[in-house]
Amino acid sequence: MAAASQTSSPKTENRGRVGQGSSRNRRLRPPRKTMTGLWIVLMVLFFVEALFYAWCRVQCVNAGYGIDRENNRHQALLKERNTQRIELARLKSPERIETIARTRLGLVMPDAQQTVTLP
Repeated sequence: MAAASQTSSPKTENRGRVGQGSSRNRRLRPPRKTMTGLWIVLMVLFFVEALFYAWCRVQCVNAGYGIDRENNRHQALLKERNTQRIELARLKSPERIETIARTRLGLVMPDAQQTVTLP
């Protein structure tokens, strides 16, 4: 029994040592700095990508607002053009010109003696 107790005591002594057990675990685990650095890089890349995506969406929405604003401006200009055309047609009407010539300028239609025919 003495031999059996001697063989069992070194095993228990080896298990109790911190150096041997932790060295075995260090071999199995990857270095902590590398994984932490990798996670930091991945999170920074994810954050930058999220910011870029948000910026692109904001620019897209702003472009949509700009297009809508210009469409409204275009419609207003078309209405203004139509109003101006109607006003021009009203001002050019022969009845209006004749009325102004008779009332304001005092003009009358020429007689047959006042007309001259050119060859």
